[in-house]
This record gives sequence, C-alpha cells and structure tokens, in this order.
Amino acid sequence: MAGFAIVFPMSAASAAELARPAAQAIPDTALKKPDWTVELGAFGLFSPKFFGAKDSKFSALPYVSIKYRDIAFASLDKGIGVNLFSANGFTVGAFVNLRPGREVKESRRYLTGLGDIDPALAAGAFVKYDYGRFFSTQITLSKGIVSFGDSKNKINALGLLEKTEGNLGTRIDWSADARLPLFDNRLHLSVGPRVSFFDKEYAESAYGITANQALASGYRPYKAKAGVAEVGVGGSARYRITENLSATAFGSYTRIVSDAAKSPLVTGPGGSKDQFKAGLGLTYQFGL
Repeated sequence: MAGFAIVFPMSAASAAELARPAAQAIPDTALKKPDWTVELGAFGLFSPKFFGAKDSKFSALPYVSIKYRDIAFASLDKGIGVNLFSANGFTVGAFVNLRPGREVKESRRYLTGLGDIDPALAAGAFVKYDYGRFFSTQITLSKGIVSFGDSKNKINALGLLEKTEGNLGTRIDWSADARLPLFDNRLHLSVGPRVSFFDKEYAESAYGITANQALASGYRPYKAKAGVAEVGVGGSARYRITENLSATAFGSYTRIVSDAAKSPLVTGPGGSKDQFKAGLGLTYQFGL
C-alpha cells in the first residue's frame, strides 16, 4: 500500500505503496508471464496520526493488487490506472486514486475544532524510468477532482467545526530507488530519496488553519504557501518465501520543510517536523 521509505501520501503515502519499488515476486525464470497478476495480503503500519503529528497510530490494512500485462493496474494504494507508453526503460501512465481524509477522533487532543477532512478522488499522471533491475526513478503529479462530503464547512451546535471538504489541491512527488536483488533473486532491497511539492490549495488543506478553524480550535490562523513541503528517504526489503508468498518490511523518514514546517499543527505541542512510517506485510501472488 523495507528499509526506510509515499505517497500514497502519504497523503497522507499508503503502506503497500512504499514497498512497490522492490516488488518482484514472480521469478525471472518464468517462461511466460500470465496476462493477469493478482496479489492479496495484509499489512500492519505505524504512521503519523495526521500531517505533522508527533504521535503515531497503528493500522491493519488489506492489500489487493491486480495487473493486466504491462497495460493496466488496480490496487488499494496506487488506484486504477493505465500505462500509456513504455519503451527504452521509460513508462508514462495515468491513474485515479482516493486521497484519505483526516478524522478528529484520531487525535482529539490536537484536532478538536479543526473538523474532519473528507476523502477526495484524485487524478494524475506519472513518468517512470527503470535502469534494469538496479535503479528506478519516478515523478508523479496528482490533482484532487471531487470531494466526498455533504458540505464545505459544517459547524455543530457547540460552534465546533465538524467537517471540511476533501483536499482538491495538487501535489508532485519525486522518488528514486537503488535496488539490489540477493540470494538468487529471493530478496529485493530498495532505498532512495523522496521529495514532495504541494500547491497552495494542497498545503492549506494539510497544514493551514482557516479563520473558522482558529475560532473553534484555539490555534492561530495560518495560510500555508505552495512549495517543497516534505523531503525524506525510504525503502523496503521484500523476501520471497515461496514461489507465491512474500514478506515485505518497509519504512520512511520524512522531514517537513519550508512554509509547511511553520504551521501551528507542526510547531505546536502535538506536532513534529520529523515524520516516521514503518510496517510489515505478507502477500500471496498468483497469475491467471
């Protein structure tokens, strides 16, 4: 949806997505690849409770991935997409996926009055370059297109903000991974840098405090600007236990920088510029 590694974020980045660069469970010796490849499993993930949080939460997440040749893919972490062009190591594609929201109940002590952020549907495109099995780099652009909510601002009888629309902003993510196959291709290691750029709308949703939120929460108002918001490093370690069964460990360290690092959500008692994710998963892959 690992060494040290999203996202999708993640957005908030999902767990299995961090393991993606090292995922090669079908042996290279296979004479013919199946048209359809299905991978099912589950992951346990420790991640920040919200953008900029110092406290972590544990999530048990299912993992489902379906691929049709090298043409189309669908998974819980990457969304639904197609590879539009592929040649000489380059792949260009497009996708739609779900941006998770933010719930006050995840951290009532620090989020009360800020309101829940609804999930949103995003659309995007990516360009990826693979240098054999040993290196890859990718840049992804995504834009929120619709929010799954009933109102932009919903305030309850106590004057507390209950809900705001989902994040409809734009983010650009760049990553690079050095990859190393070991033990007769059973173990795949992957590690590399990550950088995320947020436009003003995305930064405002993740790190901003509106006037209504300030009145309801006690935080000072804050307008986050566009720019590089997060830099870090991450990776994964994937071990093929059998021909079909694989175990994956993954993790990441992200540093919140620039204007995002000045947000009251980050500088306040519930926040931290240093963000960590780590997890472990087990998946079963088969062809059709």
